[in-house]
Formats: sequence, C-alpha cells, structure tokens
Amino acid sequence: MPIRGLALTMMLATLATTGTALAQFGASPEDRTFQVTWNATTTRGGQPAIEGYVANKTGYSYRFIVLAADGTDSAGGPLPTTSFYVNGEVSPGDRLYFKNAVPQAGANYRVTVRSYERFGGGSGM
Repeated sequence: MPIRGLALTMMLATLATTGTALAQFGASPEDRTFQVTWNATTTRGGQPAIEGYVANKTGYSYRFIVLAADGTDSAGGPLPTTSFYVNGEVSPGDRLYFKNAVPQAGANYRVTVRSYERFGGGSGM
C-alpha cells in the first residue's frame, strides 16, 4: 500500500510539473480566448484610426475588453501605444466591431488584448 501511495504521489507531481511547463511555454490566455483582426483606416474627420473585430473563441461571454495598439512609423520607429475600450459584450463564438483613432498614422500596427472580464455561464462549446 505505501508503494502505491508513493507512486501515485510521484505521478501527480510529474503531471503538475508538466502542466506548469506547458502553460508557461504555450500561447497566452488571450491568444486562446480572442482573435483580433484589424486594418488601418481613418475617422470621418480624416484622423488615422484602427478598425477591426475581436472574435470570442470560447464558450463564455466577455465584456469590458481593452485593446492596445502599438505601431511603427515608416522608418521603423515606435509610435505611442494607444489603449482603448471595445464597447459591448461578446457572446461565445461571436465578435465585436471596434474603431478607434490613433495619434498618428503608422506603417505597421500590432493590436493586442490588454484586459477583459468574463461573465455569465458557459455555453457548452
């Protein structure tokens, strides 16, 4: 009986360590939760902007999503980071549209999820 207990303890310790390693080197939680697609555009007033969608890839609903847009100019220099709130709630498998002005036009952008809140129950997806 003690040998079985020791073997079970060692197996659980190995699984716990493996799970931690996979979590550290796998995709970030935001990468598994959301897919963000965007395009550079302009506002009605002609100011540079980013528009796109935040798609929910899970079985849960989310709200209070904050995105961060990082850009570079034509010379490759960094532009100021712009953070903005995506208005609305996104249901499981659905997507939310966003459009937000940025301080200056960039040659390239990277838009990432900075924060969000999960609410309600899951849909069983």
